[in-house]
Amino acid sequence: MNLRSLRILGLILAVLAILPGRAGAETASPSAVVEGIDEALIAVMREAEALGYAGRVERLTPVMNESFDFPFMAAVSVGRHWRELDDAQRKRLVDTFGRMSVATFAARFDGFSGERFEVEGEEPGPRGAVLVRNDLIKSDGETVPINYLLRQRDGAWRVVDVFLDAKYSELALKRSEYSAVIENDGFDALLASLEDRIKAFGAKE
Repeated sequence: MNLRSLRILGLILAVLAILPGRAGAETASPSAVVEGIDEALIAVMREAEALGYAGRVERLTPVMNESFDFPFMAAVSVGRHWRELDDAQRKRLVDTFGRMSVATFAARFDGFSGERFEVEGEEPGPRGAVLVRNDLIKSDGETVPINYLLRQRDGAWRVVDVFLDAKYSELALKRSEYSAVIENDGFDALLASLEDRIKAFGAKE
């Protein structure tokens, strides 16, 4: 990971430390959660053309809602501005953040050429977090690392960040961008921007 990603990872773990969490007696392991995401992605990739963008969104929404901690990720994405939002604004942000995340995956995984995923293992992190090393392996053997950071909350392991190429934190990128938009143009401008992006994903097909 680069220095920026390490810093955001430290921030994530610091926030996680003050959030409630309960260990369930029976819960899927972090690797099992990632394997479930991988299976869902391969399934929509295989049927990408038949499903279309809207169909991929429909298929991925329940999987990602179950596997990702969107409320936490949305809070981190706006940094200190989260404290300034009222309950209604927070709810809108979480909803839009989740839909934007699903839309991004639906647009990104839009075809199949013999790819497969492979979970390579887990690395323990501070305060109970776990980094799952996960690879997308293309048909020509090229490997693209897509790692997931998870932490157990409310009896289940949930994704709290995605590291592309094993080093670029998607949440760090969002935090930098979203905070700047709120500071310069306000909260409503951020939501409008995200809604425009969601519509743009669908307009490409």
